[in-house]
Amino acid sequence: MIHNDKVLEDVNALLDYDSVKDFLFMNVINAETNKEELSMEPHTVIGDLAIVYRVMIKTTDDQFCSARVTNEMLDHYGIDVSQLHNDALISSPNMMKPEIIPLETLLMGVPEQEAWQNEDRHFVVLTNEHRTDGTATIFYSGVLNDLAEKLGHDLYIVPSSTDECLALCDSPTLNIDRLKEMLLLMNGPSFMDQDKKLSDILYHYDKDNHVLEKSDDYEKRINKQRYSQLLH
Repeated sequence: MIHNDKVLEDVNALLDYDSVKDFLFMNVINAETNKEELSMEPHTVIGDLAIVYRVMIKTTDDQFCSARVTNEMLDHYGIDVSQLHNDALISSPNMMKPEIIPLETLLMGVPEQEAWQNEDRHFVVLTNEHRTDGTATIFYSGVLNDLAEKLGHDLYIVPSSTDECLALCDSPTLNIDRLKEMLLLMNGPSFMDQDKKLSDILYHYDKDNHVLEKSDDYEKRINKQRYSQLLH
C-alpha cells in the first residue's frame, strides 16, 4: 500500500512557492527520449539522465498524486532551476525516503545485517520506501558518497529502471563489458516495462572526487590522468 502523510493538501497553493517547496520531490527520466516533455519543464541533466521536479499532492492505496513543475510555474515562482533543484534536494528525502538494500535481502530474504557483512555481495539496490520513482535516490545529497564510503570502493551504477537502480563496487576484477551487456539485457522488452526504462548507459561514482558520470567518461578521465602522470 502506498501512503504518505506529507502532502500539499490545498491544490490552490500550487502557485505559492513558499507553500510548495517543502513538498517537492525529484523524478529521473531519460533526457533523449523525453525531449518534448523536458521542453516544458525545468530540469537538470546529468549524462543522459534528466531530473524533473514534482509536488506531492496526495496519495491513494494504489498510486501517488502529484503535479509536475512546469516552466510557467517556475516563472510565476520567480526562481531559477538552481534554486528549485536545491530545495528539492532538501525536501525529496522527506517525500520519498531513500532505501538502500542488498539485492540478496530483496530477492532472497537474507537478513540485511548478514547481507552487508557478506564479502561476496555484489549488488545493492537504491530506491525509496515506496519502490516508485526510486532511482532519483542517487541524486540525494550524500547517498552515493555514504554508500561508497561504507563499502570502501568507488561504485558502478546500473540504471535499471526509473523505480530503482543497482550499485556495485568498482574493482580490478570487474568485467565492465559484461556489466554493460547485463544492463542491455535487463532493459530489453522481455524483462523491462518499457515505460519504466531509464538508460542503456552505465554510470560510475568516484568517491574521492564526488563525481557521478558515464562510465565511458570516467574511463577517459582516468586514462588521461594516467597519461599525464607518465609524461611527468
